[in-house]
Amino acid sequence: MRAPIKAKSSNRGQISSLMSFPAPVGGWNKRDSLAAMKPTDAVDLINWFPQTSYVEIRGGYVDHATGMAAAGKTLAVYNAQDGSSELFCAAAGFIYDVTSAGAVGAAVSNPTNGKFQYVNFGDGTNQWLIMVNGVDSPRYYDGSAWVSVTGVSTPALTGITTSELVHVFVHKGRLMFIQKDSLSFWYLSSGVAGGALTEFSLAGVAQKGGYIMAGATWTIDAGDGPDDRAVFITSEGEVLVYAGTNPSSSTSWALVGVYEVGRPLGRRCLTKYGGDLLVVTQNGVFPMAAAVQSAAIDYKLALSFKIEAAFNDVARSYGSNFGWVPVVYPGRSALIVNIPISEDGEHEQYVMNTITKSWCKFKEWDAEDFAIMNGQLYYVTGTKVVEAWSGTIDGTNDIVAYGKTAFNYFGSNGSQKKFRMFRPVLSVNGDISYLTDIDVDFQEGEINGTATYSVTSGAQWDVTDWDEGTWAAGLEIVKQWTSPSEWSGYCASGKIKVATNSLTVQWMACDMMFERGNIL
Repeated sequence: MRAPIKAKSSNRGQISSLMSFPAPVGGWNKRDSLAAMKPTDAVDLINWFPQTSYVEIRGGYVDHATGMAAAGKTLAVYNAQDGSSELFCAAAGFIYDVTSAGAVGAAVSNPTNGKFQYVNFGDGTNQWLIMVNGVDSPRYYDGSAWVSVTGVSTPALTGITTSELVHVFVHKGRLMFIQKDSLSFWYLSSGVAGGALTEFSLAGVAQKGGYIMAGATWTIDAGDGPDDRAVFITSEGEVLVYAGTNPSSSTSWALVGVYEVGRPLGRRCLTKYGGDLLVVTQNGVFPMAAAVQSAAIDYKLALSFKIEAAFNDVARSYGSNFGWVPVVYPGRSALIVNIPISEDGEHEQYVMNTITKSWCKFKEWDAEDFAIMNGQLYYVTGTKVVEAWSGTIDGTNDIVAYGKTAFNYFGSNGSQKKFRMFRPVLSVNGDISYLTDIDVDFQEGEINGTATYSVTSGAQWDVTDWDEGTWAAGLEIVKQWTSPSEWSGYCASGKIKVATNSLTVQWMACDMMFERGNIL
């Protein structure tokens, strides 16, 4: 018996696929093309801090010391011999003790300029906080009294007009001061806080001219154990490295090398980073051990290489502004680089997890300077000092966190897809409201509230009836499908925006539901 030829089947309804991918623990990526990013990276990551296995909304801030008569410029920590610490804030005309919370008292000193560099130094009798700014006489504090140091004060510094000293650091028990607008540094005898300063000129070594911007001690292992080297960086980006203990002796002081790393950003461009030294330059943030491997700059060695494009943009735009400062904050395993978009105005921070080397961006912290006292992070903004990365609210304002994942082809680069639903997987400790959306094929759209959800994570005291709710215990997983406007494309990126003033929010993973079409 003959059978009819089977007709070609028409296109059937598409079957939805579900694929999961991690939260962007790889952090913010401004180096790779949008098509080449790893699924663990983020196109944007604002006020989300990448941890090892999830991404968490950063902490907030609470007011600590208020009522200063001028905008603060410098936070300086005094570490006493008994292990106690004090915090001071310098402004134009004033230095305030801001150790305790509350309204500040009378100024403890009255410099005309608040932009200081400082160091702690012990001379065997006193423990000193030494502050210099290149405008005023240095300020010395011994735990009880402040001294404006001149050539006739006690202690005294002679051999130079003391107001020309703009930077100070300690190298092998010896105070070294940098002279403003000069290629000379000045040093004291070992173990003393005052006396006759001796000049050492680097003019014959610094081949590109300029002036010394900053100096620090760098601990390295030369093969026979760790040793301290004195490092000087010039305004033209040359790093001059010396070995030895006494610049007065040719047998115990020698030039190790001259390297180029790029122009430094500000006087506070150097900071300790574990056993290394970090330098913040217009080319990025470099560990000194990597920066001086060769005469040429290898940008791949920068810690900031993954956000190179963003870092270079802000360096070009705001590199001359006061307020660039790197801070290593062990309490959160974070490296914070302060970006002064506008002095006494808007600031951002580029923040790296020191364990994973993943980056993000902080906003709404308009910090002029940072400091760490007793393990807690502080910053100064305007006429107040705040305790930072503390609590879940920015003063009285919500913390607003925004994240956009890397674009994902979901295993099929050549097939078009209709993206139906997106679901971020969150871990929270209360009721949460958030916005989601998606972008397709490398588009950049605003997250404009097309999908808004309020999710209750557990029963609420005085709201849920007794015996009718399950009480939340700590963090709970929230998984809610969101259905933004349907998009068709080859790849997609998920977006989430959370505003909170009370919650701990951890972004754990993402799910995307889509229908796969034919290869085009």
